[in-house]
Amino acid sequence: MSIPRRTILASAVLSSTSMAFGAAGRAAPPMPMADHMNMSHPKPKRPDVPRLPVILCRTSDTLGIDAAYGMLQQGSDTLDAALKVTRTQEDDPNDFTNGVGGLPDADGAVRLDACCFHGPTGRSAAVAGVGGLRNVSLLAQAVLQKTGYNLLAGEGARLFGIAQGLPAEAPSNDRTDKMWSLWKQVRALPGPVAPGVYDPNWPAQDRQAHFLPASQASLDTLVNKVAVLAKAAGLEPQWTWRAAFDALFPSATPLFAAALNAKNEMSCAATTSGLPWRMPGAVSDVAMLGAGCYLDPAVGAAGASGNAEANIRIGGAHSIVQSMRSGMPPEDAGMDALRRVADCYKNDMAALRFVEIVYYVLRKDGAYACVSLWRGDRTGHVRTYTVHDGLRRSEPCLFLFNGSPLIAA
Repeated sequence: MSIPRRTILASAVLSSTSMAFGAAGRAAPPMPMADHMNMSHPKPKRPDVPRLPVILCRTSDTLGIDAAYGMLQQGSDTLDAALKVTRTQEDDPNDFTNGVGGLPDADGAVRLDACCFHGPTGRSAAVAGVGGLRNVSLLAQAVLQKTGYNLLAGEGARLFGIAQGLPAEAPSNDRTDKMWSLWKQVRALPGPVAPGVYDPNWPAQDRQAHFLPASQASLDTLVNKVAVLAKAAGLEPQWTWRAAFDALFPSATPLFAAALNAKNEMSCAATTSGLPWRMPGAVSDVAMLGAGCYLDPAVGAAGASGNAEANIRIGGAHSIVQSMRSGMPPEDAGMDALRRVADCYKNDMAALRFVEIVYYVLRKDGAYACVSLWRGDRTGHVRTYTVHDGLRRSEPCLFLFNGSPLIAA
């Protein structure tokens, strides 16, 4: 089945960014958010005094967090606990952000990035652009433990992993192959996302001609129309909406997990398949120690999710930990990093509509925070994160801008 993309987009892409923002760049009145908090974990009050041990990570796709917390209680190494979270997701074919379920690059190949920091020894390592292995977070651990390098990439990293006993297995499946095929159908004609939007010097005339959905309802209409193609591609009903969204508005969602035990020892790890359909050879901020993930055992840890290029510009995770070193509490350190991201785009709200960044922050004493550039995510859901300090729960992220990205008004 073939539907011209111009037809798909015409009825839903209704309002330009030049109409949504005034000459001074002020945002239009905030739209109401779809608060799905009640569908997530329990919502007990945050304890007045931090409790240890504790694990911090994103809300969705964290099947291993309960087992990881149990490992901390039993005295396991903090890095092993963090890797329990990442490895569980790398083995889950229904997690499209990493491992066996990760979405491919523009060539249809799944190439994975990961990193880890071991606080007790002060060591760290990352791997980048690795194909043919699913558990790249364990590969990063092997690089940390058995080499003197901080980064291995590509085929050399894959061969090293096989030599260490990691199973050689191409991380792809029939579902993600169909999602890639859908993206190939959708990408041919001009669409809602222009590559220039990620450039802070994007010409004003191009920005004025660039259209975004005028409301969450318009965005949903657009995605639902593309979902017709997803169904025709053979995707199951529960995946068509997600496939359509990723084809239209791809977004990177690395999994970062930080673990802190009762002795104030800390480690962290991150894993990702990167931005779906990215240019072959491009790597994420997770592969760059200090950008997508960083830990100083004397201070704390931070991790990032979202636009890699925007985060790399400021070395986000390292910047946050250094701010905590200077005395900032976790939430202030995270918000300061978000303001620096906005400054990189000259606080141009039209361009920032295409930027999603979330920072996860855990201080050595157990104080924690999660901050987001936008209150909502690209689907219109209020952003939340997960903390487990004896009671697993989700909490809302602090945010810099109200509303949701991708929506013009």
